[in-house]
Amino acid sequence: MIVRKATTEDLNQLAILFDEYRQFYGASSNIQQSYNFLKQRFENQQSVIFIHIKNDVITGFVILYLGFSSHACSSYYILDDVYVTPVYRRQGSAKQLIDTAILFAQSEKASRISLETQRSNFQSHQLYEKMGFVKDNEFQTYHCFLS
Repeated sequence: MIVRKATTEDLNQLAILFDEYRQFYGASSNIQQSYNFLKQRFENQQSVIFIHIKNDVITGFVILYLGFSSHACSSYYILDDVYVTPVYRRQGSAKQLIDTAILFAQSEKASRISLETQRSNFQSHQLYEKMGFVKDNEFQTYHCFLS
């Protein structure tokens, strides 16, 4: 099992897994849309994607987006997506992906990694807290949906 930075050569296989991830959160399957979304992230250098590979199969991924903190005058990363296909769960894959994301963010001199997860995703909460993420009890999240 290895974790490495994804490249455009990984897009076809990654799009299938990304589509599976989107379905997990209630979206309809649309591999072409998933492919196009990921391709745009690569082409516009808008994210960093790390993939977990076992036996030449992409089994999971983590996607980081760069953010900026005006208050701290620093950059940080938003861990927006982490997913491991069900067959490969409970084998340390998510931890490996997140460890890699943390090491990458540190190497980029980012001030933090931030993430959001569903309140009911207790397994993920435990993993994040075990890995040093701290639950934010100070700030409330709001969204303005535009479509």
